[in-house]
Amino acid sequence: MWGFVNCSRYFRTGGAPMIVLHDASLRVDTTEKVAVLIRAGQGKSTIIRMLAGLEMPDSGTVLRDAGGWPLGYSGGMNAEMTGEANIRTLAKFADVDPLELSAFCYDFSELGSAYHQPVKTYSSTMKGRLGMAASLGLPARTYLADDRLVSGDEAFRAKAGAALAERLQDTGLIFVASNPRQAKDVCDRYYVVNDGAFVACDDYDHACAMLDASQVDDAGSPLDADIPLFDLV
Repeated sequence: MWGFVNCSRYFRTGGAPMIVLHDASLRVDTTEKVAVLIRAGQGKSTIIRMLAGLEMPDSGTVLRDAGGWPLGYSGGMNAEMTGEANIRTLAKFADVDPLELSAFCYDFSELGSAYHQPVKTYSSTMKGRLGMAASLGLPARTYLADDRLVSGDEAFRAKAGAALAERLQDTGLIFVASNPRQAKDVCDRYYVVNDGAFVACDDYDHACAMLDASQVDDAGSPLDADIPLFDLV
């Protein structure tokens, strides 16, 4: 089970206190495919970071299941190490065969000789390819995705999309996005974050309409007067 139980998360932007979540709750089964739609700038990455355990709420409980993995994330790679060394380190952390995962990532990423070069020499596209290969090569039970499911050039997006569709036959997905289009063909449930709460939607079209109708600005929801300011310190 993934989700939030009476969670609140506040932050400041430009000196003004804002809301990401306010006493919000959401429950997602491990193999469900759920889209959480949120206006740009309202805390999309914050929600994913809380689910991944990289950030804590100001109050409430975050539910995390075993076997979750961020989809296509390469931010945790050591720039001084080669792509291969990063993948082998990741394999040990995930308790999978380093040789098997490395062989898969070398082939899937199509980096060629660059796979054996330091990650600091990679372009953002190359790092994205390696991150996607690592995600698809690991035995995840639930993918956590932030704003996009696949990236890269057209050919690589098609390849990664096909591989992801196959994985999602028995793997869950929590997709937090400001652009709902990629969620349409892969998600079964939809929520919109509005005024710090997860609002359930009937279907994709309802979710899009609710997102469009949201009156919050791009910086997030204004802080209500009844939220204690000491929580923001």
